[in-house]
Amino acid sequence: MKVTFLSFLMLIACAPGIQAQDPASHVNPFIGTQISSQQDFGNTSPGATLPFGMLYWSPDPASGQFYNYKEPITRGFSLTHLSGPGCGVAGDVPILPMLGIPQYPPPVSSTPYKAGFTHDGEVAQPGYYAVKLNSGIRVQLAAALRSGIAEFTYPAGSDAHTVLFDLSRNLTEVNDAEIAIQGRKVSGWVSSGGFCSTGNRYKIYFVLKTDATPVSTGSFDELAVKSGVTSGNGPRTGVYLSFDSVTTTVRVKVGISYVSIANAEMNLDREIPGWGVDEVRRGARAAWNAVLSHVQVTGGSDAQQAVFYTALYHAMLHPSVFNDVNGEYIGFDDKVHRAEGRVQYANYSGWDIYRSQVQMITMLLPDVGSDIAESLVADAQQGGGLPIWPVANDESGVMAGDPSDGIIASIYAFGGRNFDTGSALKAMLHGATDPDAHVRLYTERPGLAEYLSKGYIANTEETGGAASVTLEDTNADFAIARFAKATGETQIEQQFMVRSAYWHNIFDPETKYIRARGSDGRFLPDFDAGKTNGFVEGNSAQYTWMIPYDLHGVVDAIGGPTVAKQRLDQYFSQYGSMAHQGPYFFIGNEPSFGDPWVYNWAGYPWRTQEVVRKTLGDLFANTPDGEPGNDDLGATSSWVVFGYLGFYPQIPGVGGVTTNSPVFPQVTLLFGKHPVRIVAAGAPEKLYVKSIALDGAPIRNWWIDWDQLAKAKELVFTMTDTPNMDAAELPPSFPASKQVVQ
Repeated sequence: MKVTFLSFLMLIACAPGIQAQDPASHVNPFIGTQISSQQDFGNTSPGATLPFGMLYWSPDPASGQFYNYKEPITRGFSLTHLSGPGCGVAGDVPILPMLGIPQYPPPVSSTPYKAGFTHDGEVAQPGYYAVKLNSGIRVQLAAALRSGIAEFTYPAGSDAHTVLFDLSRNLTEVNDAEIAIQGRKVSGWVSSGGFCSTGNRYKIYFVLKTDATPVSTGSFDELAVKSGVTSGNGPRTGVYLSFDSVTTTVRVKVGISYVSIANAEMNLDREIPGWGVDEVRRGARAAWNAVLSHVQVTGGSDAQQAVFYTALYHAMLHPSVFNDVNGEYIGFDDKVHRAEGRVQYANYSGWDIYRSQVQMITMLLPDVGSDIAESLVADAQQGGGLPIWPVANDESGVMAGDPSDGIIASIYAFGGRNFDTGSALKAMLHGATDPDAHVRLYTERPGLAEYLSKGYIANTEETGGAASVTLEDTNADFAIARFAKATGETQIEQQFMVRSAYWHNIFDPETKYIRARGSDGRFLPDFDAGKTNGFVEGNSAQYTWMIPYDLHGVVDAIGGPTVAKQRLDQYFSQYGSMAHQGPYFFIGNEPSFGDPWVYNWAGYPWRTQEVVRKTLGDLFANTPDGEPGNDDLGATSSWVVFGYLGFYPQIPGVGGVTTNSPVFPQVTLLFGKHPVRIVAAGAPEKLYVKSIALDGAPIRNWWIDWDQLAKAKELVFTMTDTPNMDAAELPPSFPASKQVVQ
């Protein structure tokens, strides 16, 4: 019998080494919903969803693109969200319980349909969300994987009890829509796209059922409310169902699909056959506990446990399950396909998640990692190239680089091996060698022809941020080399290792920074390490360290360990932000993620230990403003998870971790079904690491190969109050022959 995704999650809870726990009780979904001290938004959503859930039922803002804890007003609770992106996305099919019959078309006059609330009446838990609106209506939402159930409790003796469906809005743009009422069932679809003002498109279908029969219905468009009309179409349409005032409780359950209305109803009927809100809520809690229990922590403060488990929760929200209960999904070729014996995933914040999030997911859930990789391979086969930042079944082209190479190579390196590696490598090579390779509308590697001929991409009006793009391509090339080596393709490995050394072509030996070159081959003038000219969301100070596979080479090029430490100390003397980056560390943006661990390669591991712990304490908290920068579908949260555990997957494509100091005195990790205990007696009070041993064998180079860690029983950190300034051995690097600019 085929094991479904949800049953797979439930089986995890019975795996060896797992004990009954309720880590979901430590999760605070409001973290990241308010602007932080760095003047950056986490852009997380507090609503109801399952791990990697297709349905994500959450309140939308009255204005703007993201729920904002400081502005408790909503225009409805929509069925789809992504957690932490930099631009609004999804927010499809907003549903709002209200009092009275709509009098004005919501697409034109939105004010009557804005519902205020207070946080005193608001609850957010994994898989469940509830709030009491100022109108007196109480809302409860509970999620299954592709469906959800709501309970709307209206104040007794009030006006007509109405449920409003405003398809005219989401968090980007509505291109077209259709909706129809059939007694106690509402069905339809919404066509949307435009993520970050790009050309992506998708179509989502829904079926909703109520447990009570409405006494009146109507539809609307931008011109009028039409009482008694049971259908509508166009980008400004919607409907309402009204119940008499005697009906104080209305339950609503809904299923979604990206394939068809019939599949949406199938998803709903299979996942939520009854009307028990509490039953669905308990199932959601169990599913989350099955996943979160892969990391069981002991010690630390309540706030530290909340920050940690919330980060783990956020890092397990995406990518999103995309196939229906029958395995069908809509592909990048707009045709219906079937995922046989696996799950098809969608929604990858590629530039962000290849650095640490997919590694974390695969370490804990290798079958999920394998399916994530196979999903990208299927997307490439259907859409022409490996995705960059895909939304549903289309590419948005947001951000730089070719991140799927790093995603796939890292999944394989950390034990996700159950996917078509031959087709994966073929797709990687296509994107890395053919300048015309496209994924849907977007070029997979912009500037590739120049990169292949010159060994770098010149910065012009058409290719702004070229230094960043060049480094992203060298990182992708290194990932291809490692994947080729792991799968026995040594000739391809050697070819792409040579290309990974192209970073030397944009390293300026005079300033000793990574710099962009112009079309004439010269470095751009008026150099300032804190300026963003030639870079994508960053600067020379930040990107110079973004060569994780050859940090020995970077340290040597800068001037050696002493000079590197001096520069790092200055770099970490302040925090940057998106608005005011300066030549400083900015944890809210992914190119800086690995920077604290560079000290390990310079021979100063105690400084890594200081910087990681300080960053966790300064910038992450159990409060709505407790996350700096966008969470980017769990990317930043995965950094927090590793920071707390005491190790980090520094080199995408390489199965191994470099170390810092753990926060918790004891942690039990479940790698798939294999338990590993981390012991750090004296943490968090003791900051520094005196020594490390894996199953009794000393670790001298602040690096642990994944193959060793995955099979180990115990990882012991001996903690101390004073820095251990014995650098011991340095972690590994993977240099290639220096490539000179032609």
